[in-house]
Amino acid sequence: MARKLKGAPTKRTMNLYFKPDRTTKPATVALYVLFVLVVLLGLSKVLVYDVWVKVDGARTALAAVEGQMDTVMEELSDYSEVKEKYQRYSATDEERALIDRMEVLALLDGAMGATGELSSVAVNGDLVQVQFNRVTLAQTAEIVRRLEESPIVARTTVNTAATTQEDGDLVSASILIQLQKEGEGE
Repeated sequence: MARKLKGAPTKRTMNLYFKPDRTTKPATVALYVLFVLVVLLGLSKVLVYDVWVKVDGARTALAAVEGQMDTVMEELSDYSEVKEKYQRYSATDEERALIDRMEVLALLDGAMGATGELSSVAVNGDLVQVQFNRVTLAQTAEIVRRLEESPIVARTTVNTAATTQEDGDLVSASILIQLQKEGEGE
């Protein structure tokens, strides 16, 4: 078993191959400089040019909006005059609380129809005083019934129903009507 080593391995030839360092030559330096310029150009596009384009677009949009605002402000220059006219011709809170007088007249026209002769109508707030002539008591009752069917009438009161000898069965009636907004009340 004992084998004898003839000796440790040794290198008997010398490697004389030598690779020269080319990193100091002008061409290599130029490539490194070109690489750095390309990286800087790419970064400047993202960090400078794109931001500049966004800012320019925002300035253009701002100028357009300011132009619109100037136009609107010119239109609003006479706002106080328009507001004064509006307040002069618009309904006040008290007027809005009242029932439309045309509605009241339409109600009376529908209730009276061709019956009798309407002599006077007086409207004060939510009270209406109606006087009519040349109707019978039955016709007066029918007129009151038609008035009370309306949603804008809260109640009615017949104040007088009088007759004269020359008219026979025909009477003069006075009715007080209490108005309400539609949907209010009972």
